[in-house]
Amino acid sequence: MTTTQPSAPSAPPSSPETDEQRRRLIKQIRRNWREEMQSARLYRRLAEGQPDGPHRRLLLEMSGHELRHAQHWRRRLEELGGTAPRILPSPRETILPVLARTFGLPSVIALIEGGEARGKLNYIRQAQFLPDQASREIAGSIIPDERLHQGAAARLRGPTAEGEPGDGSRPGAGAGRPSYVGEFLRDLIFGLNDGVVSNFSLIAGVSGAGPSHGVVLLAGAAGLIAGAVSMAAGAYLSNKSQREVVAEEVRREAEEIEYAPEEERDELRRIYRLKGFTEEEVEILVRRITADKQRWLATLVTEELGLHPEGGPPPLLDALFAGGGFALGAIVPLLPFIITEGTAALAAAAALSVAGLFLMGAAKTLVTSRSVLRSGLEMVGVGVGAAVITNLVGRLVGGTHGIS
Repeated sequence: MTTTQPSAPSAPPSSPETDEQRRRLIKQIRRNWREEMQSARLYRRLAEGQPDGPHRRLLLEMSGHELRHAQHWRRRLEELGGTAPRILPSPRETILPVLARTFGLPSVIALIEGGEARGKLNYIRQAQFLPDQASREIAGSIIPDERLHQGAAARLRGPTAEGEPGDGSRPGAGAGRPSYVGEFLRDLIFGLNDGVVSNFSLIAGVSGAGPSHGVVLLAGAAGLIAGAVSMAAGAYLSNKSQREVVAEEVRREAEEIEYAPEEERDELRRIYRLKGFTEEEVEILVRRITADKQRWLATLVTEELGLHPEGGPPPLLDALFAGGGFALGAIVPLLPFIITEGTAALAAAAALSVAGLFLMGAAKTLVTSRSVLRSGLEMVGVGVGAAVITNLVGRLVGGTHGIS
């Protein structure tokens, strides 16, 4: 009996072999060029909001790198017979500079780091699998810059590139100050989305039952108030409970370090052995970590318990953004019923809700690599689907029980 050895994967071709490969390659290069240009504009706009100093110079340097990358892709695109696409402002380059000016540059660094990490991984894949040797070489040459940008973003988070403290001229700008803009933005978008979908569905369902205009208006207002209060209370209690759990675990670990230090050293040794370090490396790590009790405690809390000792945003502010976001979203489908009634109000509510859902879907691209169109349409589909179902149920209930 003979066995067939699995064949090694074939190497990517040195140039596109089919019209389909060429079309897909040009589409990918156009996307690369557009994203590099958008990143270049983002870093330049962030730099414009900074005082003259290391942060500003570092952002301008990053912008220059992205422009150079874009030029490489544009040159290759023209060699392949393609044309550069029109560049529309992305949510990132529009919103992040506003957040940086309002809350300080460190508030947007996590979003920048995430974008650079996604860009690096994308180019690692392209350097291996693009069906064109010249394009693979361009992708490979960009990877080191993407790694440098990740490190640059980390330097922008705290002290400046020259070791100076943060400028401190705006809230959140100083080094060492926690910035929770990312968490607040997440809560706000989640609240807005839930508010639009929930209240539009409620209003569509009640309208489908055929009651008077006043009943629909009352239902929408009740949905807004009840939903916003519920969302705020849930965010507050969840945040507070999490903080209490983390605080208790940190306190317990601190006591164990104080009263049973050898056992906690052994716990560190076990953790790093499981990570694959040699005995010599383990002892070096344990000795350096345990030389400082705060570092020792933070390491155990993170490595052993999987918790983050910094605690996250304050519960009240978390509740404000979640509940406030819901209220803002819930008022969108309610507004037309304040002005008019009947089918015209429902149609206007649907149009406003669809527009709001699309914008919120687009806003998610601040932290994802998905296209604005796809993300926006997905959000619209979910919201409209929920409203259609509740409207049909309302019509069924209204027709059965004669609600008026």
